[in-house]
Amino acid sequence: MEMYIWNTVIVVTKLMFYLGFAATAGYTFFWRDINDSRTSYTTPSYSAVWVKVCVFVAFISNAVWFIANTGAMVEEGIQGALDPFMLKIMLSSPIGEVTLYRAGGLAVALITIYLLKFKPLKPFLRLKSCLLVLCLFTLSYTFTLTGHVSELGSIARILLMVHVFVMAWWFGALIPLKLSCHYQSYEKLYKLMDRFGTQAAVLVTLLLSAGIWLAIQLVGSFEGLFSSIYGQTLLVKMFLVTSILAIAIRHKLKLVPKLKSGSGSEALSKSISLELTIAVAILIITSGLTSIVGPER
Repeated sequence: MEMYIWNTVIVVTKLMFYLGFAATAGYTFFWRDINDSRTSYTTPSYSAVWVKVCVFVAFISNAVWFIANTGAMVEEGIQGALDPFMLKIMLSSPIGEVTLYRAGGLAVALITIYLLKFKPLKPFLRLKSCLLVLCLFTLSYTFTLTGHVSELGSIARILLMVHVFVMAWWFGALIPLKLSCHYQSYEKLYKLMDRFGTQAAVLVTLLLSAGIWLAIQLVGSFEGLFSSIYGQTLLVKMFLVTSILAIAIRHKLKLVPKLKSGSGSEALSKSISLELTIAVAILIITSGLTSIVGPER
C-alpha cells in the first residue's frame, strides 16, 4: 500500500513537471504572438498568470518528486522519506542530479518570465529569449539522466532530447493558439496558424521518427511492441499521438483556410481544446511509462 502511494505521487508530480515544461516552451516561442494582440486580457492571462503558475507548480512538484523517490527507496513512510541522511544519499544519485538541474532550469525560467512583463529594450528581450531556450535545453537534458533511455548510447539520448523538446514545443503551443483564436484578428490568426503548421510539419516528423526509433530500442524489437505490457502501452501512446496529429492535419487543410474568409475561429478553438485533452492524456501515459511500467529485458 505504501509503495502504491509513493508511485502515485511520483506519477502525479512528474505530470506536473511535464505541464510546467510545456508551458515554458509555449511561452518561449509564442509569447510575442500573444502579447501582439494588445488586449488587457491576453497578456496578463497567459504570460503573467497561467504560465507562472504552471512553472511554479512544476518547481514544487520537482521537490516532492525527489522526496517521493526517497520514500519509495527506503520504504519507511514519510519519516524515512524526510530522513536527512537518506536525502543526502539520494541527492548524490542520478535522481538527485535530475532534481537539481530541473530546479535550476525552472527557477531561471520563472524569474525570466516574470521579468518579461516589463517592457525592456529589444537586446534585453533577446537575452530573455536566449535564457528561456537554455532552460528548455537544460530541462530536456534531464530526461537522459534517469530512466530506461539512460542505459542506451549517446544517439538514443540525443534523440530523446529532440523528442521531448519538440513535444514541449507542440503541446506548449496549444494554449497560446487557443487564446489567439479569441483575441487575434483573423488576419493575424491565419498567419500564426499557417506558420505553426509549417514548423510543425518538420518538427513533428522529427518527434515521431525519434519516438518510434526509441520505442523499438527499448522493447528490443518491433514484435516487442505487441508482446509486452510496456510495448502495448507505448502503442496506446502512439495511437494518441497519431490522433492529435490527425487533428493538426485537419486544422491545416480545413479549419485554417477558413480564417482567410473571416470565419472558423470558434471551430478552431474547439478543435484545439480536443487536442489539449489528448495531449494531457499522452503526458499521463508518459508519466506512468517512465515511472512504473518498464521494458522487459
